[in-house]
Amino acid sequence: MVYISGDNDLEPFVVQDLEQELAAVGSGPDVQVVALADRGPGYDRRRGDWENTLLFHVTRGMQATPQAAVADWGERNMGDPRTLIDFVTWTKANYPAEHYALFFWGHGWNWHPSWVMQDDTDGDTLDMHEMEAALPALGFLDFVGYDGCNMASAEVLEMWHGHASAVAASQEFVGWEGVEYDRVLAALAAKPGMGADAAAIATCRSTRATHERTWSAVAVDARWSALEDAIAAWADALLAGQPAHRAEYDAAFCAAQSFVQDQIDLDLYDLAVERERAVGDPLVRVRSRTVRQAVDAVVLDERHTAGYPGVHGISIYLIPDARAKRPTESAITGGSVSRALPAGMNHRCIRGLRQPDAARTAARPRATIPQPLPPCPNPRAGSRTQRTRAPARGRRRCALRAPARPALRA
Repeated sequence: MVYISGDNDLEPFVVQDLEQELAAVGSGPDVQVVALADRGPGYDRRRGDWENTLLFHVTRGMQATPQAAVADWGERNMGDPRTLIDFVTWTKANYPAEHYALFFWGHGWNWHPSWVMQDDTDGDTLDMHEMEAALPALGFLDFVGYDGCNMASAEVLEMWHGHASAVAASQEFVGWEGVEYDRVLAALAAKPGMGADAAAIATCRSTRATHERTWSAVAVDARWSALEDAIAAWADALLAGQPAHRAEYDAAFCAAQSFVQDQIDLDLYDLAVERERAVGDPLVRVRSRTVRQAVDAVVLDERHTAGYPGVHGISIYLIPDARAKRPTESAITGGSVSRALPAGMNHRCIRGLRQPDAARTAARPRATIPQPLPPCPNPRAGSRTQRTRAPARGRRRCALRAPARPALRA
């Protein structure tokens, strides 16, 4: 299943990915490919310039025309969880299978509101608290893939814990290539009985032939629980040691791997490395090492380019201090969110905003560009941080969040 939210500036790539990647292999005796695709006005006129939401049973060589669709669902809001539920429910009813995979194609920014699966016609996005509420209706999914920016975060992975076995996504922004669906489908066709781990790994490895900067495959089944426990114990040790080691925490924060498009996400493993290296507290060092081991145990596969030496597959959201918070971040509350982590580690697990849809929509911050982070004090020479690195040139499968060119896949 591929949920294609293209009613935005990504519309030029909807037809392209349907025809050149999904339909390059298409459905077969043992693998059925179903896509729900939404387009909008103003970016692409190919295949009759359709703007409705079309449901495709993708076959080899199919053209992405209204005539090839099995159903026209009219104008559907891809930011409404009801649309996602209807799509998954319809697919499971019409193409029952032993294993299910679901790809999210569109804009992304992990847990942040007003970015993921952006639908311009309806002025909506599929925010994290909406996804959480929809999970029981979706039923269990063996594998989930995100073909959008900055989705390989601890917060997103935690959301899928217990609802899927594995997730594949990128820690960094995603360019126009993204997931190479033809490669993934070829692997599935060759081994249709492959499990969730293998499907996640195949998705991650499909990006090796592209210019994508990071990608990872992560287990979110029972194996994920050990990482949860490790982060919780780490949080306790960090809080206890904060009065004596705050400056060392800050130094570790500045040294850890960050990302061009999301500069207040840090690589979880690399942050643990820097905490272990910089902090004199023996308990913090032990707990940092345990976090690293737990990350290693759940990351099934990971790749990154040379500019990301500290990447290990999972990001975690941080803020350096209260002044760096964005307006929406003050709305993060309770639920499964637990104790705050010191020196920038905001929450060990963010599970969405408890803000009504109407209020969230009215306050949508897409037009607001976040201010740069305050500089790190005395960053060590050769630091792996990219906090001062300029956004890369080109178009992206993510919305504008920094002074950069408009967001399109190039």
